[in-house]
Amino acid sequence: MLDFSNEKVEDFGKVVFVPKNHTIPALPDMNLIVFKKESGYQAICIDLEIDAVGDNLKECFNNLRQALLTYIIQMVDNYNGNIKAAVEDIVNVSYSKGELKSQLFTRYLQAKHQYLLNKIAKEQKVKSRREDLTNAWKRIFQIEPIRFNLAMAAVFV
Repeated sequence: MLDFSNEKVEDFGKVVFVPKNHTIPALPDMNLIVFKKESGYQAICIDLEIDAVGDNLKECFNNLRQALLTYIIQMVDNYNGNIKAAVEDIVNVSYSKGELKSQLFTRYLQAKHQYLLNKIAKEQKVKSRREDLTNAWKRIFQIEPIRFNLAMAAVFV
């Protein structure tokens, strides 16, 4: 069995299928994970267990898009053009369980978790920098009004 536990996750996200018209049944959003390899990148649609490789991210995504399109067309052909039956089968495959899916989804969740923690830390750092700058600005440009006691001023004259 393939082992992705030590692979470097480069990116993750969703594969979103948008039908061209309302008569075509919609496919669910599917999870996507991209690994950095020595020779390039490998993108995997976790739910359908379809992957593609490329020298760069753009090529890798385009190759995955083409592989998914080929898969969907093949499924429709397998059902003699019955799109509804093909989509039903694709949905069943995407929600099926398996050891590889489980492993890939675990890596997906780990990457998403780390991304969110990094985002929170970055936002906190920006917020604290902004507060530091605001406080410094207030200290530098704090104008304390000068108050004169006219009664006292008359004494010095």
